[in-house]
Amino acid sequence: MGVEWNKNIFIILIRENRFTRTMLDENPEFTVNIAMDKSDRNIIKVCGTKSGRDTNKVKELNLTLEDSNIISVPAIKELPLTLECKVVYKQIQDSNKIPEEIRKKFYPQDVEISASGANKDFHIAYYGEIVNSYIIE
Repeated sequence: MGVEWNKNIFIILIRENRFTRTMLDENPEFTVNIAMDKSDRNIIKVCGTKSGRDTNKVKELNLTLEDSNIISVPAIKELPLTLECKVVYKQIQDSNKIPEEIRKKFYPQDVEISASGANKDFHIAYYGEIVNSYIIE
């Protein structure tokens, strides 16, 4: 998170083959929904380990979607600290500039991969301008 081009920016890193990338390329808006309580850890765990391509995480976790104020992507009531973001720039990692030891460990090209390309594909940095922030009550 920082300031670039006189804009408040939140940068997210998404692997090339992730479902989130498909969704961001179709609609370049996203919310960042931040946990405010230790009891929210299960939500973070499930959302960080299961793909929306295969799992309806909203239904599985019984989450409540709230309309955002400015963008078209909903926020999550159970994770009330919300940043609404619009993508203003994106860039794929330059594999030649990643140190070899990191590239071998986190982007192994010599292993079989799952259909999602897990741990072989590189990340894309999405720079989201923070256009609104609030706490859902």
